[in-house]
Amino acid sequence: MKAKQSQMNKHLLLQVPAASVEEGPAAQVNFRKVKLWISRNSEVSIREQIATQVRLGVASRDLLLGEKLPSTRELARRFKIHQNTVSAAFRELAAEGIVEFKQGRGVFVAAGSGDRPRLDEIFSRHFEQAEAAGYSLLEIEDHLRERLSAERRQGFLLIESDVGLRSIVIEEIRRATGIEADGITFEEFAEKPACNGPTLAAMFDEREKLGQILPGGTQCIFLDANSVPGSLTGKTRPAADELIAIVSGWGKFIALAKLFLMAAQIEPDSFVARLTSDHGWRKGIDQASVIICDSLAAANFPDDPRVRVFPLIASGSLDRLRELA
Repeated sequence: MKAKQSQMNKHLLLQVPAASVEEGPAAQVNFRKVKLWISRNSEVSIREQIATQVRLGVASRDLLLGEKLPSTRELARRFKIHQNTVSAAFRELAAEGIVEFKQGRGVFVAAGSGDRPRLDEIFSRHFEQAEAAGYSLLEIEDHLRERLSAERRQGFLLIESDVGLRSIVIEEIRRATGIEADGITFEEFAEKPACNGPTLAAMFDEREKLGQILPGGTQCIFLDANSVPGSLTGKTRPAADELIAIVSGWGKFIALAKLFLMAAQIEPDSFVARLTSDHGWRKGIDQASVIICDSLAAANFPDDPRVRVFPLIASGSLDRLRELA
C-alpha cells in the first residue's frame, strides 16, 4: 500500500527564502519550510494543484507577502513534470495578482500595497488631534468605549462575491461570535460602500482590492484562511480501508478537501464527494467511516460521530472576531 501511494503522490518539502529582514546595518534572509505536493492520480490537473496550493498558502499567510517562490525549473525538476506546466500555474496566479515576476530574480508573492501603519501610530495621531481640540482624557476614553460598544452590537458584514464561500464563512462567524452576520458582494459594496453599521469583514486575499474602494478611516477585518499544514497537525489519519465522504454545498470546498487528503497520502479511490445541491446526494454516505464537511453542511449530520468539520477561517481570525463581539 505504501509503495502504491508513493507512486501516485509526489511530495516536496522546500526551503523557500522569505523576504529579507533588516537588522542593523546588514540584511538577514530567513528561510521557512513550505510543503507542496501533487497527485498524478487525480482529476485535478497538476497545474491547478500547484496554483491552488499557492493561493491557499497566501490566504492563510503560510506564504508571506513579498516571499520568493521556488523557481519554475526547480519545481519541474523535483516533481519530474514539464516546465510549461509550472509556468502556466505561475502565469495564472500572476493574472490574479497573487504572484509577480521580477526580471532576473524569479517569482514572488505579490507584495500588494504594502504593510499597514502600526496601530499605535494611528491612535497616537488621533489622540494628539483630540487633545489639541481641547478634549480631556476622560472624554476621549468615554467616546472610545461608546464607539466600541456600538460596533459590537451591530454585527458583521462579510464582503465576498462567491455565494458558496460567503454562506460558509457567515456561518463560521455566527458560530464563533454568537452575533448576527450578513453578506454582500464586492460589486454591491463598491457601488454603495457601507461606512456605518456592522463591522466589515473580508478574506485576507481581498485586502488589496478592497483597499482601493474603502473610504478613509473605515475598519475592515481581514480574515486568514485556515492553514493546510495547520489543519493536518495532530489529526488522526484515517485507516487505509476506510471510506471518506466529502460533503459540502460549495464545489470549491470539495476540491480543497481532496487536496488535503492527498497531502495526507490518502488514495483518491478511498473518498467520495457529495454536493448537497445535487439530487440524492446522501446516497452512499451511510457507508462512510469519516465525513469531512464545512460548518454549514455539518447541520445535515446532527450528533453524527463520523463528522469532522474543517473550518475555512483560521482560529486566530475567529478569535479576533470574538474580541469585537
